[in-house]
Amino acid sequence: MAINLTHRPDLEERVERLAARLALEGRGRKTATIERALTALEERLASDRPDRGAIEASIDRYIEAGLRLRERLSGTVLPDYAPALSLSLQEDLYTERGLPR
Repeated sequence: MAINLTHRPDLEERVERLAARLALEGRGRKTATIERALTALEERLASDRPDRGAIEASIDRYIEAGLRLRERLSGTVLPDYAPALSLSLQEDLYTERGLPR
C-alpha cells in the first residue's frame, strides 16, 4: 500500500523538515528521508533486543545464585512457624539481587 503524504499534511511537513536537516534536496528527497528513518529504526530495534545467548546466560546466573543459596541454607533449621524454605529462598534472592517483588 502506497503512502500518499498529500493526505497527511502533518507527515509531509515532518518529512520535509527531516529532509532539510539531512540536506536532501530535489526529486526523491522524501523517499530518501523515509528510507533513512526506517533504516535507523531497524538498527535501533536490532540493538535494543538482547540475543538469546545473553538471556540464557542471565537466567543461568540466577539459577546458580539460587543453588548456592539453597546449599548455604540447607543445614539451617527453620522453626515451625517459618515460611517454607522455597519462600525463604525467594525472599533472600529479592534482598540479595534486588529483584522486583
